[in-house]
Amino acid sequence: MPARVSKARGEMRATLPNAALRIAYQRQLEKLVDEMHRSTLYWLRATYRARQGEIVQDASPARDLADQLARRAKQWRRMFADRAPDLARTFIAGVDKYATSATKQAAVALTGISVSVKDTLVSNTVMQASIQENVSLIKSIQSEYATEVEGLVMRSVTAGRGLQQLTDQLEARYGITRRRAKFIANDQNNKATAQLARARQLGMGINKARWLHTGGGKNPRHSHVLANGKVFDLSKGLKIDGEYIFPGEKPNCGCVGAPIIPGVDDETE
Repeated sequence: MPARVSKARGEMRATLPNAALRIAYQRQLEKLVDEMHRSTLYWLRATYRARQGEIVQDASPARDLADQLARRAKQWRRMFADRAPDLARTFIAGVDKYATSATKQAAVALTGISVSVKDTLVSNTVMQASIQENVSLIKSIQSEYATEVEGLVMRSVTAGRGLQQLTDQLEARYGITRRRAKFIANDQNNKATAQLARARQLGMGINKARWLHTGGGKNPRHSHVLANGKVFDLSKGLKIDGEYIFPGEKPNCGCVGAPIIPGVDDETE
């Protein structure tokens, strides 16, 4: 567990990721995965049963099966490509709204003064980059699944395995794909919340924050634990393991930054 650190003068509450946003995003991704898997499994069962006797005797049915798999993968690639932008935009817009509100509330709680938060070049850039990153990640769910399914089917065909064994392998692959969707939702919620909160804080004229290790992970990065309590530049990040990074930036990082209002605390990194 990270050591407790004394709160600095002028230190606002850190903006923690919103669990409701993560769960909603995760469910949307899982729903898309479920649809793809059900469709793929239904088609494969019907096709495999109809041609199982031919597949192990002749190379041409196997080639035909591979061609049909490719066509169905193409259909789902288009489906994911069509849905990804809306899913990503909705998720990031929700995170930005939450991060903006949380930042304003933290500032009011500390100073008693109402503040306005305007869109800036930094906040718009962060939003667009976050949307694009999530679009790419959503598309990658389909591409990884399709590649693995094709490999499983072809290996099953060449080995002459039965439909039940293939189905078991496909279900296992489906579980992996669903866990990847869950990881993306959790990781992107952490990352986008931290990035958008930071952008909003910079827009308010805040230029530094304190790194806080939340201690929520099963296998915390030792260097992130050691960073707990250190103050860093919001436009630069904190140097950890030889590079400047921000809280929540690394995969599965649940660290957060507690912004410090200028002129109230003179602590430096």
